[in-house]
Amino acid sequence: MYIREVPVHGGDDDDDFLALLDSYLDEPYDPDPRMANVRIVWIEDDLGVGALHIATKHQVTRDEVEQVLLEIPPVVQAKRSGQYPERTLFWGATRQDRWIFVVCEDWTEGSIRLLETHHRVRA
Repeated sequence: MYIREVPVHGGDDDDDFLALLDSYLDEPYDPDPRMANVRIVWIEDDLGVGALHIATKHQVTRDEVEQVLLEIPPVVQAKRSGQYPERTLFWGATRQDRWIFVVCEDWTEGSIRLLETHHRVRA
């Protein structure tokens, strides 16, 4: 169960009430407990791959990738690549219901699962 506290101010009109109702009905975007041990490794300053690539070529933000990989309730499907077993393919929705495809190198170091988003991201 999720409880959200919202301060009530005097003199609320219909617009204020509707805004309050909308904020109450919004889903909470909590971390996905299944991804608690996951860390995203970003490649920086490379137009061909990584954070700069997804931003300039696909207009996808790092936040959107993190929403798909780490949060609930966005819907996400993940599967290992048949051709490249060290990669995991993610297809999922951001908070704004934008669907993106993310390919990550996927490995474990100790108890931490690492996802390196340096492969192509398609929007």
